[in-house]
Amino acid sequence: MSASGMRKAAAYLATLHPKDRRWLLAQLPTSCVSALDSLIAEVEPLMKAAPDMIVDLLNDHEAGKPAEVPAPDLLISTLNALDEPWAARIIAATAPDHAEIYLAACFRQRAMGIRSELHSLPATFPPALARCMADELATMAREPEATAA
Repeated sequence: MSASGMRKAAAYLATLHPKDRRWLLAQLPTSCVSALDSLIAEVEPLMKAAPDMIVDLLNDHEAGKPAEVPAPDLLISTLNALDEPWAARIIAATAPDHAEIYLAACFRQRAMGIRSELHSLPATFPPALARCMADELATMAREPEATAA
C-alpha cells in the first residue's frame, strides 16, 4: 500500500469505534497493522481538534474542485501585500494558472523571487490546505487595503 493510502486508511480507521477498528485491523496482515497503529495514534488527536479536516481528507471528490479567484486587479493588489514566499504559496495553492498574470504585473526582482519560490513548491497542495488558502485569499481581497491598492 502507498504511503498516501496508509495515511488515508489510518484516518478512516481513526473515525471508527474502537471495537470496529480492532476487528478491521485483525483482518489485515501484521506488517500493515503495526504501521497503521502508529499512524492512527497520530491522527486520533486531530480527530478531536479538527474533525472536519479528517472528513475533507477522506472526501476525494472535492480534490479537483477549483478555487474561486478574485478578479485580476484584486488578485494583484492582494498578492502585492504579501511577501514573496507567501505570495508564491497562495498562487500555487489557489491560482497556479494565474501565476503568469500576476508575475507580469510585478517588478522584475519580485517576479524572479516568486518564480523561484514557485519552482520549489510541490505540484499540488492538500485539498483542505488549498481551500483554506483560497478562503484566506478571498478574505484578504475583500479587505479595504486590497481594494485601495
